[in-house]
Amino acid sequence: MPRPQFLTVPTGAETCGPLVQDRRVLVAVQHPGEIDGASVEKPASTWPDGPGKIVRPAVVAVWRADGRDIGI
Repeated sequence: MPRPQFLTVPTGAETCGPLVQDRRVLVAVQHPGEIDGASVEKPASTWPDGPGKIVRPAVVAVWRADGRDIGI
């Protein structure tokens, strides 16, 4: 049975990690939107804050809503 996709990063981005812990997964999203032709005036991404905001890197943490272990 196929497993659902767990992680996707924005166009042009790369990941650092993920770091899988017992109760959370951390991943750094670096260089989002850095592709040929992109600029501040014409961004390839508006991650993580959405339209009208400047693209920037970030660290993302994921955990289970029920507090149970997520890692191995």
